[in-house]
Amino acid sequence: MKMPGKLCAAEAHSAQPDTAGAAREVVSKLSFALGGSPDLVLAFYTEHHLKEAHHIAREVRSSLAPDAFAGACAPGVIGGGHEHLHGPSLALWGARLPGARVQAFDLQVSKQGSRGYVRGWPDVGADASVLMFVDQAAFPLDPFLHSLRKGGRYPTILGGVVPHGEEGEARLLVDGVAHDKGAVGIVMDGAARFEPVVAQGCWPVGPAFHITRAERNVVFELDGAPAYDTLTDLLDNLPDEESKRFRIAPQVGLKPDDVQEESGAGSYLVRDIVTLLEHEGALAVSEPVEEGMQLRFHAKDALAAHRELESMLRLTSAFYPKPAGALLFTCAGRGRPLFGHPDHDVSLLQTYWPDMPASGFFAAGEVGPLGGEPQIHAFTASLGLLVPSNR
Repeated sequence: MKMPGKLCAAEAHSAQPDTAGAAREVVSKLSFALGGSPDLVLAFYTEHHLKEAHHIAREVRSSLAPDAFAGACAPGVIGGGHEHLHGPSLALWGARLPGARVQAFDLQVSKQGSRGYVRGWPDVGADASVLMFVDQAAFPLDPFLHSLRKGGRYPTILGGVVPHGEEGEARLLVDGVAHDKGAVGIVMDGAARFEPVVAQGCWPVGPAFHITRAERNVVFELDGAPAYDTLTDLLDNLPDEESKRFRIAPQVGLKPDDVQEESGAGSYLVRDIVTLLEHEGALAVSEPVEEGMQLRFHAKDALAAHRELESMLRLTSAFYPKPAGALLFTCAGRGRPLFGHPDHDVSLLQTYWPDMPASGFFAAGEVGPLGGEPQIHAFTASLGLLVPSNR
């Protein structure tokens, strides 16, 4: 923390093609909006600025001197209340965090013999919030998150995966350093935190079942009946429109049996149905399953994605009517490709919090908690609301 005052955030966006000029523009706007130097700054930029990304890092460090700074290059950027998927785009998001502690981190993979391990993970407890930007091909995100879940001591983790590029490209920024691989981010603790909202773009179809026989990722029985027959019976009894929507992109939601049922899809980890095994009476999904888990079928399309996100934002806004700011990491398959028009997710955000500064990027995989555990998602909007801690 640099200065006393209240928790606040601001964002700035530039479409200037000149990277140095765009960096000066957003830094100037952010400094004016915050009325002082921020404790935390995040930068999101499109590939147009990739070769000159060092100008962004230099301008932020020299003009704003935040306690922590991280950034990522992405296929599209969210800033100024809009999605920017074409042309040059640079978004800057900053916050003043009185009473909070914030630091940047840089994760790199080292090898020892045939095994690899991750260097740079901060000593962080369950009360902290983490933002994490990850190289798609050069960082083992899924095993890393699995190890955190297995260890049982992890913070709230939000963020996104960025596409892997060529060697030497500055796709990740941390403080004043550019990286072409690994993962970077920030950890925040103390008086501020990020409240997560994870919308997986799906909506439940039919009732919940219990997995009564399974092996690895293959579900053989649901409630004692062949899984294939259970799905067939469900589809035969659904309204034609709902059945058609499910068949376009069939999904399952999975969760432990001790997790209570909720309306909507928020409590399920949604994964693809990989194949139907009619002769075995089974279905295979893209996630290991266990007997005793709950399984519920889900539809994935524009209507389901809108319905789920709106439901979650409506509920969250009742608990957090005035967040200081927000960060949004949304799937590259959402936006115009899914909804037929741009700005869907950020516009829905503005419906509930009209004046809230929000930035983020389109990701090749989204990171967000489900049932409190860190997970990697697809087709998801992973949102973090900057709010005061309850402690």
